[in-house]
Amino acid sequence: MNSILKELESKIKQAKETTLTTNIGVVREVYDGVARIEGLSDVMYNEMIDFGNGVMGIAMNLEETEVGAIILGEHQKVREGQQVKTTGRLLSVPVGKALLGRVVNALGEPIDGKGPIKAETTYPVERIAPGVITRRSVNQPVQTGIMAIDAMIPIGRGQRELIIGDRSTGKTTICIDTIINNARLNREAEESGDSSYRPLYCIYVAIGQKQSTIAQIIHVLEQHGAMPYTIVVAASASESAANQYLAP
Repeated sequence: MNSILKELESKIKQAKETTLTTNIGVVREVYDGVARIEGLSDVMYNEMIDFGNGVMGIAMNLEETEVGAIILGEHQKVREGQQVKTTGRLLSVPVGKALLGRVVNALGEPIDGKGPIKAETTYPVERIAPGVITRRSVNQPVQTGIMAIDAMIPIGRGQRELIIGDRSTGKTTICIDTIINNARLNREAEESGDSSYRPLYCIYVAIGQKQSTIAQIIHVLEQHGAMPYTIVVAASASESAANQYLAP
């Protein structure tokens, strides 16, 4: 009997009480992929909200009595009066070289049928950019492969450049040619063993385009061997407005 009591006492001492606090709200209104939620007393801007049924959302508009959230995924599953809860984490996406050669959606989820992405790191979508002092100076050009651009108005690595023009004037063609040319330079540097060359990886973001158009662009990149150095983020015209907003 004494041994049993001692064993019970030791197990009671080892037992630890844990308390789980959950912030729960109620959907008051749903329209066009946007939900108005009441009762979320403690929520952060850009925090992930769990609607249940595998549907997530992002808190975008923080008001005194309610929260406006955009719904990611199938907003048809969200109903008025439905309970939701906060997750305590901000919207993050996977980053790293594991994404090279893949086609992902605005949330960094693979949509190319090649299996999951084994990324080791995730970054928040709304990440603070490095300060001007900590940034490396722009001292190396981007070789677009277009002589008129490279000779007259070269683009520097790390520099922002706007390509503007009317429809069907070749804006996308310039971008695709630049991606293909830099993929060629990357391969040549790898084959020659040039350790001083910094490879340039490209991210092509397609927003509001037809799925057939995106598929054609991916096919062109694969034909020229550029996909191993490229990430394609697709938010086609059939995607929700929330995904098209998040893609860039």
